[in-house]
Amino acid sequence: MNGKLAVELLFLASSLATIILILRRPYLYVRLGRRESKVSSYFLGALTGPVMIMVLGLLNYTQVLAGLEGDGHLNPFGILILFLSMVFLSIFLDIAGFFEFCARSALRFAGNDGRRLFFTFYATVSFLTLFTSNDIVVLTFTPFIYYFTREAGISPKPYLIAEFFAANTWSMMLYIGNPTNILLASAFGLGFGKYLQWMALPTIGAGTGNLLLLYLLFRREISRPIVVKESGRPSDAITDRTGAALGLLLLAGCVVALTIAPSLKLEMWIVSLFFAIALAAILMMRSSYVAVIRRNFKDAISPHVRSTLWRMPWPVVPFLISLFITVEALRVYGVTSEVGRAFAGLLGSSPAGHVFVYGFSSALAANVLNNIPMTVAFAAVLRSAPADQLLGAILATTVGSNLGANITPIGALAGIMWMSILRNKGVDLSFWEFMRYGLLTTPMTLFICLGVLAIEFAI
Repeated sequence: MNGKLAVELLFLASSLATIILILRRPYLYVRLGRRESKVSSYFLGALTGPVMIMVLGLLNYTQVLAGLEGDGHLNPFGILILFLSMVFLSIFLDIAGFFEFCARSALRFAGNDGRRLFFTFYATVSFLTLFTSNDIVVLTFTPFIYYFTREAGISPKPYLIAEFFAANTWSMMLYIGNPTNILLASAFGLGFGKYLQWMALPTIGAGTGNLLLLYLLFRREISRPIVVKESGRPSDAITDRTGAALGLLLLAGCVVALTIAPSLKLEMWIVSLFFAIALAAILMMRSSYVAVIRRNFKDAISPHVRSTLWRMPWPVVPFLISLFITVEALRVYGVTSEVGRAFAGLLGSSPAGHVFVYGFSSALAANVLNNIPMTVAFAAVLRSAPADQLLGAILATTVGSNLGANITPIGALAGIMWMSILRNKGVDLSFWEFMRYGLLTTPMTLFICLGVLAIEFAI
């Protein structure tokens, strides 16, 4: 077997192993002393790629280091730091009760009107996703929607599907909304402002179309009046008012700083890391001060910082590092450039062709490989795109990496974790039922979004 074929098979095998682990054994249980920890297992599948590549001698030590060092703007460790820093800010806001505050506020505003509740949840999730992370919003809101609909005696499916699809649609607008956005924008040096300039209108088009399609799909189920039980005042959800205010202030400052970072020639990962460290440092100083005043040094290390760090998605670190090594092997053996040249030969100089082909192919590939492996592979493929068509292809791939998650539950890690939560809660939503909802709405949403993007390049 030649090296090129071996690398191709290993990439597919590691992607398949990742999906199988996610579907069949999503967690590992590790005992540390008396405490048993639950760790996501998906990174083990991705690790099989680089391990076998090294065992078979397909890459040498220097080539592996080259994959980890990145190429130009593609800095694997910078991408990881940017992603984890933003997640740190989001998780702390969740611990402080901010997301539950938003959910309760939406519930109170909707009252007994099922339609209003549907639109309110969609709007709330969409807004929060813009400035935090689609994964965090989905994982936070899902249990809340489940418990509320159970108490109200109504089907949770319309609200859960709306929540999930909204998060994966509106996550396209800002650089920080999805790790796949960060990967692609970093790989090709797209700044925060330039990214937003191009993606704002396509995201609005996709979000509006997606909402109307979901409403048509569920209009009968959400038209019935609902009985809302008192869930407490929204403000009661905030467990740390000072901390929540601090977290929101630093998140807002981080978003503004990311916008102006390119003009100051600052790396965006440095900006996000600064704000995450600032939050952790202030929380630690506050806890230390309280511990000294109360003479209780047990809580000198901030419990909020400990809880936030404990909930961080650490398995994404070996997962992404493994993918970068495997994709480096694809690059060394010419696989990614070959695919890129095939696309370029097929599409010629057509801006609309590049937008639609890269958009739809990346959305479909996300449901075979999962969206993060797909994005890492496509980042290498895109380097063979014609220079005058490159930006359209990059943004279209970003669209596919986000909206592809709404076709099947395996299109993104958030979908797999979301389905796991629903299974644990006893919500009967099968893979095929999710796929039916996805196919009834996502292809049209994709077409609208890519159509708006193509029009932007045309004018």
